[in-house]
Amino acid sequence: MRDSFQLYRRLLAYIKPYWRVSALSILAMMAVAASTPLLTHQLQPLLDESLIAKNREAILWVPLTILLIACAKSFAEYVSSVSSQWVANKAIEDLRRLVFNHQMDLPVSTHQAQTTGRMLSRITYDIPQVGAALSTAWIVVIQDTLTILALLGYLFFKAWHLTLIIFAIGPAVAWIIRKASTGMRASNRTQQNHMGDMTCAVEEQLAGLREIKIFGTREHEATRFARIATRLRKETMRVVRISSANVPMVQVLAFGAVSVVIFAASRLAENSLLSPGEFVAFIATMAMIFEPIRRLTNINSTIQRGLAGAQSIFELLDLPAEADTGTQKIDRARGEIRFEHATFAYPGQETPAVNDLSLTIAPGETVAFVGASGSGKTTLMALVARFFELQSGRILIDGVALQDMSLASLREQLALVGQHAALFDDSVVNNIAYGRHGASQSDIETAAAQAHALEFINKLTQGFDTRIGTNGNQLSGGQRQRLAIARAFLKNAPILLLDEATSALDNESERVVREALVELRRDRTVLVVAHRLTTIRDANRIVVMERGRIVEIGNHEELLAANGAYARLLASGEDIVEDSGIAPLSALQAFNETMARG
Repeated sequence: MRDSFQLYRRLLAYIKPYWRVSALSILAMMAVAASTPLLTHQLQPLLDESLIAKNREAILWVPLTILLIACAKSFAEYVSSVSSQWVANKAIEDLRRLVFNHQMDLPVSTHQAQTTGRMLSRITYDIPQVGAALSTAWIVVIQDTLTILALLGYLFFKAWHLTLIIFAIGPAVAWIIRKASTGMRASNRTQQNHMGDMTCAVEEQLAGLREIKIFGTREHEATRFARIATRLRKETMRVVRISSANVPMVQVLAFGAVSVVIFAASRLAENSLLSPGEFVAFIATMAMIFEPIRRLTNINSTIQRGLAGAQSIFELLDLPAEADTGTQKIDRARGEIRFEHATFAYPGQETPAVNDLSLTIAPGETVAFVGASGSGKTTLMALVARFFELQSGRILIDGVALQDMSLASLREQLALVGQHAALFDDSVVNNIAYGRHGASQSDIETAAAQAHALEFINKLTQGFDTRIGTNGNQLSGGQRQRLAIARAFLKNAPILLLDEATSALDNESERVVREALVELRRDRTVLVVAHRLTTIRDANRIVVMERGRIVEIGNHEELLAANGAYARLLASGEDIVEDSGIAPLSALQAFNETMARG
């Protein structure tokens, strides 16, 4: 219970900025609570004065009073509902923004440690659960609690000794609600995990639809999804069973207490200790307690779902964002990059992905990194962008250590073109302008021309205003890559990271993209990870890596002549392919061709 209180108190902190509207809501709820016993109290003069004593004045003012009280109660209910929902929805909007922004601020390593489905389900599933706890539950808990207190106060005033019987069931009701809360919280946490699994499964199925069809794995994926759906259904039904048993148990206790009270009140009326009007008003007031008690008991499941969602959200918000302690800024880097004994290992892995690596890259130099899969090539790119932090050693740009540079300043110096271009379901022009917000149309068109993208953009139905679909699925692979290159052109960063930028393309697309990359590399420091021999051969230097270490450095001809690791890579044909992308190039063939060219 203490944990629940702390979670709810932290949730209520998001309501604090809207305390004026919250205060109005609570005042309206107090008015609703106060008007409820006033309505039942009118039954006493209705019976004693109007129906029994035949008082003509009472016949007029009693129904009028009931009407006025009912109107005031209805207006207060409207105010409390609208104002409470307004506050709750403002708080939920703030939470959504906070979670979304914090997810973007988290390090890449944190995202890798969690499934995408679980990250998505926090916004799509957890936050709506919290919203219900802050809106519907907020109204029920406060308004019905105040109503019950007002009704009990009236009963205590009328017949305190009878009211004590009702208080006797309080401990038993509290015990039932507490036990139900514990079970529902645990089940709701499990539900959240299953919902994350389901989101992940759907996302994977949509992304891998072509592979599923080609490899005939539809039944396998359907079975996997069915298992997740079944687990989610079973856990949902467990919550339903606990919640459904909770309400009847409380009602049985309440009706038991009421039966005793009715018997005692009847004996008092029989002995003329209660007038008929007082008796009816007392029983009616007591009966009105049942509905708010039922709602309070029933709302417990909503609260527990909300608290489970809040716990998940706060666990995310408590994760540390990317460390950005650097203060130094660079207007525009010259482009010198220096690795000094850089060492990095991925979480949970003992063998470093980059091991005591030292290398200096001159401004304007193009350096290609080659090696077998897992040799640390792509990891180097991620380290330069500070997606990960070194365990030891340093990386410097223009003599400034990355840790001493602000993240914003560092990433202003970088442009990235990867194997799979990250595009957005927006227009062509906005996808290119993603590289520099506020760019003019002429600058965007120039960047598109430099990326050899104008030829296909002009053929689109709406040209630059054409929407390209989720991740650019309305375009071919080569077209997507050229938009990514246009984005890099527009950013005009001094350091360019090319990570397998042409490896997934057909020969014709690869040729066009390569021509665009030749333009993009001019007057920039370029780090290249590639398997295409043409891209590698064009580099000023080639760095051959094995198990996170540099084993050879030189240009194409020098490394072939050395007949070492680079020559073995060429001979294997597994990690470096010819321009055609079909036949491997043996070391001897490459050497003979080089000698023939003189």
